Amino acid sequence: MSRVDTITWQAHARVEKWDDEQVAWVKRVTGIAVPSGDLLAELVAPYEVVDAPGNLLTTAGLTRLTSLLAGGGGQAVTSTATRLGVGDGSTTAVVADTDLSAAAGSTHRYFQVMDATYPQVAAGVVTFKATYDGSTANFVWSEWGIDIGTPTVSGGTTVNATLLNHKSGAALGTKATGTWALTATITIS
Repeated sequence: MSRVDTITWQAHARVEKWDDEQVAWVKRVTGIAVPSGDLLAELVAPYEVVDAPGNLLTTAGLTRLTSLLAGGGGQAVTSTATRLGVGDGSTTAVVADTDLSAAAGSTHRYFQVMDATYPQVAAGVVTFKATYDGSTANFVWSEWGIDIGTPTVSGGTTVNATLLNHKSGAALGTKATGTWALTATITIS
């Protein structure tokens, strides 16, 4: 009997949503101008939570992972180099993707820098989180992905150097206002 070793990539996204009134209350109570998703969740329950299982590892993402594993260099995921992107694109995700399918530079896509305490790593699970305030990413969220750029990135509408993964057909909702937090977990086992 032969044995085959395998590795599994499991991704999951969760969006927690707070309306403007909830966010304003947290701002008043804490004095923090832009509360993170973690702080919001600690003080008030989101009005809605949407889960979207599944996501694919892109060829560029796999290349980055294996390069880092072999000590070949490249930027690792850090809170200042990694962003979570959302868009309204509807094209099916494929492993060759290097960008979200919403048009580059479009106002219907946005990459947000990860919250300061992320990524978090435990027992083969990497957790990424970004908080989108009332002025960012106000459109239909139907796709998401994680990109890795230079040591210091900023939010914007264009992908950085490497799109790690991509999920389309996510049906995460339509953001028109309020603050949403996107949490992505990737389990490698």
